[in-house]
Amino acid sequence: MVKTLRDCCLAWIARNISTISRLGTFLSVRDKEILLERLCWHGLLTTQSIPYVTYHLFSDTLQRVNLSYCNQVDDKLLEVLSQSGCRPTHVTIHECPSVTNKGVIGLSKILLDVRELKLRRLKHITSEGIQSIASKSLKYLNLRKCDGITDAGLMAVVRNCPNIERLNVCELHKLSDTSVVCVAQTLGSKLVELKAKDVNLITSESALALGKHCPNLSKAVFESCVKLGGEGLIQMAESCPLSYLDLSFCYKVSKEHLDIIVTTLKAKSSLKHFVSLGMGFSPITVELLSSVPSLTHLSLCGVTELNDAMIDVITRNVGVTLIELDVSGCLELTDMACTSIAKHCQCLETLGMMNLREVRGVELSRLFLDKRAENFKCITLSGTKNLPIYVVKTIVENCSNLEILTMAGLKSISDEIAFSIAAHCPSIMQISFRNCDLTDLGVCQIAIHCPKLIMIALAGIHDLTDKCIIALAENCPCLNELYLSGCAKITKQAVTYLMDCAIDWVFVNHSTPNAPFGLLMAKDLDKGEYTRVDDLPLEPLVRRTNAM
Repeated sequence: MVKTLRDCCLAWIARNISTISRLGTFLSVRDKEILLERLCWHGLLTTQSIPYVTYHLFSDTLQRVNLSYCNQVDDKLLEVLSQSGCRPTHVTIHECPSVTNKGVIGLSKILLDVRELKLRRLKHITSEGIQSIASKSLKYLNLRKCDGITDAGLMAVVRNCPNIERLNVCELHKLSDTSVVCVAQTLGSKLVELKAKDVNLITSESALALGKHCPNLSKAVFESCVKLGGEGLIQMAESCPLSYLDLSFCYKVSKEHLDIIVTTLKAKSSLKHFVSLGMGFSPITVELLSSVPSLTHLSLCGVTELNDAMIDVITRNVGVTLIELDVSGCLELTDMACTSIAKHCQCLETLGMMNLREVRGVELSRLFLDKRAENFKCITLSGTKNLPIYVVKTIVENCSNLEILTMAGLKSISDEIAFSIAAHCPSIMQISFRNCDLTDLGVCQIAIHCPKLIMIALAGIHDLTDKCIIALAENCPCLNELYLSGCAKITKQAVTYLMDCAIDWVFVNHSTPNAPFGLLMAKDLDKGEYTRVDDLPLEPLVRRTNAM
């Protein structure tokens, strides 16, 4: 897939915005919004271009403003935006380290009609900045990892925006029960989703308040809330119609409390998605989970007690309804678990089996030899090192709708598998190899035949060169994640070229401490291959003289 003509035109405009007269009159509102996004993604908001950007793109008709991954977005730019007269409904400011409280306070003047507000990973934002936000239209607020925000700030913003339905406060480490109780009391029946991952000061007091005041709460994420006890969660289970519950690493929740929670949700037939990474399980918990008729997504990564018999009980009872099953890191599992999964699971779309040292997966191949293979969209096998190569080949040859495939650490992976992916998985979007025998040829085939690719991990594959990076740059314009650590023959110049070609901002991890000193790669014009040239012998320079 190549870029559309529209994308090519927008890319050209973004790089020549200072030379086009009356540009704003020729652009639709959506074109202006997209241009503003891409100027941020590619670091094109320079001192020279900003006057033209503000003149041509900042208009009173803007509805969606996305300023992400850009050091050049600062308080001054946000102030100019606030003076444009626009009243956006969707605003995102993400990983812009130059933005401070002053900028957010200035921006708040135009947020009266905002419905979705995402202020994520802004390290200089504190409670002072968000207290000025006030909108009765706001339905979704995301403050993830703005770690300067305290209870006072969150309490102020929910009081100023009393109609919030979805709230994300993940990784706000200064929050405590005080603010969560205020959220529950203020938002009440309007709150349907709360994500509070790594808010590690909250206790059962928060859960009790949510259970008491939020009768419509259907999604709750409490991953790594290590002080959260089971008493409050039981209250939530009794009062809220929870369909999605994440209790990963909530170590204070005992097995007995977990059993009561599952029993309560089972009686209400509301639970569809249950995540419990690293938690303690008992056979009773497994029996209860396996009898929840509405269960469709089950993630039990790192549950040390989980064994083959438990997997058999789960799949026998809810295998016909399970869409997602993730048992990665459950070290007691063997091929008997694979047999149960292949026998009973009829409509799986996501299967996670990473880091299972006792699994060879021979019986698992049965799952991919009938019409069930077409259902699969995500399969993660990284670290399951005893998996035979023919099982992987069976997967890629039959799962034609696959979007995510991870095989990191499977050293038997070679170009043969890459060719098979290129031939049979045109919809693949995320793929992870790492530490295998892949070459440029295999990666190039994937780049050419899998144009929807947005993430590829190739770390530790030492023979890859710039050739595969150029192929990715020219064929996968939507790529936004690239992992190349240890790929010493890939140059920074090739990676920069890829980043320039991509539509989106591209996250690149390319650490090469193993690179030889003075490494220089160049393309051999005769062979079309990239080779090392810094160690070639220098030929003496012969000066030509004109014949007399």
